[in-house]
Amino acid sequence: MINQIVTLESCWHSSVPWGKAMPPLAVQIQEIVLLSNSDISGYCCGVQWERQKWVYAIVCCNEILYLPEEEFLGTKLVKKATVPRSILELGDMVEVDFGEKPTHRIIQGIFCLKNNWLYAVEWRSPILSEIELAQSRIIWLADVDLVKVNG
Repeated sequence: MINQIVTLESCWHSSVPWGKAMPPLAVQIQEIVLLSNSDISGYCCGVQWERQKWVYAIVCCNEILYLPEEEFLGTKLVKKATVPRSILELGDMVEVDFGEKPTHRIIQGIFCLKNNWLYAVEWRSPILSEIELAQSRIIWLADVDLVKVNG
C-alpha cells in the first residue's frame, strides 16, 4: 500500500485547479482596498486559490487579513511601493525539486512579504484528501526555488 501512495504522489499530473480559464482577480497586488464592514482601508499583498475561490491577503492596521472578495472593495488605486515586480504569475508552470526527480507544478498563489515574493504550489496530490486535514497541500517557495517551464 505504501508503494502505491508513493507512486501516486510522484506521478500525479499538474493541472490548473480552477479549470481551463483562470477566474479574474477582484483586485491586483498592491491595490488599495476598503473593508466592506467599515471605513478602514488596506492593500492587497497576496492572493491564493483556496476552496474553489481566490482568497486575498489584505494588510490592514499592521495585520494581514485573509478575506474573500465579498469582504472588501477595490479602489483601482495602487499603493506606491519600491517592491520589484514579481517574476512569476498565477497559473505559470514551474519546476520544483521535491526529491529525486524535479516535478512540474502550477503557481496557485502569490504573496509579497517584506519586499520578497513567495509563490504557492501544491507539494502533495489533491487526490489524497484524507491526509489534507493533517497538513496543507500548499507550500510557499521563493523564486530561487522555482524554474519557470515554457509551454
